[in-house]
Amino acid sequence: MLNRRPELPVYHVQPLTVVKGRGVTVYDEAGVEYLDLYGGHAVAASGHCHQRVVRAIVAQAEQLLFYSNAVQMPVRRELCGKLLDFAGGRFTAVFLTNSGAEANEAALTIARLATGRRKIASVTGGFHGRSLLTLSLSGLERYRALTSVAGEPLFAHGVVLPFGDVRAARETIDDSFAAIIVEPVQGLAGCLPLPADYLAALREIADRTGARLIFDEVQCGIGRTGAFFAAEHTGVWPDLISLAKGLAAGFPIGATLVAEHLLPALNAGDLGTTFGGGPLACAAALANLAAIEEEQMIANAREVGAYLIARLTEIRGVARVQGRGLMIGAVLDRPASAVASRLLQEHRILAGTSAVPEVLRLLPPLNLRREHADRFCAALSAVLEKP
Repeated sequence: MLNRRPELPVYHVQPLTVVKGRGVTVYDEAGVEYLDLYGGHAVAASGHCHQRVVRAIVAQAEQLLFYSNAVQMPVRRELCGKLLDFAGGRFTAVFLTNSGAEANEAALTIARLATGRRKIASVTGGFHGRSLLTLSLSGLERYRALTSVAGEPLFAHGVVLPFGDVRAARETIDDSFAAIIVEPVQGLAGCLPLPADYLAALREIADRTGARLIFDEVQCGIGRTGAFFAAEHTGVWPDLISLAKGLAAGFPIGATLVAEHLLPALNAGDLGTTFGGGPLACAAALANLAAIEEEQMIANAREVGAYLIARLTEIRGVARVQGRGLMIGAVLDRPASAVASRLLQEHRILAGTSAVPEVLRLLPPLNLRREHADRFCAALSAVLEKP
């Protein structure tokens, strides 16, 4: 008999057992409610167990649990078309996967096939997944180091650019680079938006050098920032966009949107996945997107997010607030981990942390209401009033 948890101990686990979720609330084994300001790490976009999503999964499971990409499937085609519609014709095709790391791997592979080049640029603070390639491109040294042996990186063609430094980007990126990959709003770095002029400069540099620009919207996409794509805030559009977390409200899925000019570089067999684009994932994603759209959750994320940011700036102990929509980083005057623990234990509220020790990260469902924001702000204020 094991006297410990059988899962590999690689996660920081909260002292909470969640057995049920509804909307912005999760419940423990005793039925106690917890307000969820973390959304299972930005995943529960339409809220926990939105009934439209639940019904879609059940209905699809009764028809077909799975078949691979070796056959055509209406639900897969419908989802790909829907994602392209949201992008307003800026992309032509979609490759479906199971996770954000896979979506980024696909984007990077396409960029390298299209250019025939090796080098890839990323930005300090960025995080693109936990495969060996995406870890090696992390802008956070703690994660990039996981791929190094004796100080030598496994992928030797990655270059990390300083955050927001246009001059450094122009001096570094040349015609030997296949891709530039960035998060328009950096998640693990504390919900930190990249400056609009920096994104515009990266677009210009990519056009001049022939590198392909990739926006990693795994965390900041699907309405999280108050627009379906975070790219909409600046008007700067990449050649490829990756999506995942909030796409299917908790069912594993990833997607890579591909611009038309990249398609000639691809042949059958260049990319592949067994489970990517399975019928259950596609049905869940379609239902989730329909709920988000019909219930105007993106507008809600924009409006309630602005309200929550304004409220947070008034709280003593909050040094500043960064982010967009309902992707918010509250920079505190003390370590955020202790504050998050007290919010959970004393106020039954789930909040997240980040790679920046002082940043409390908020990634709630997009149907969060003002009364939920008020409850959170009152709890945070009470916690910060005590040493």
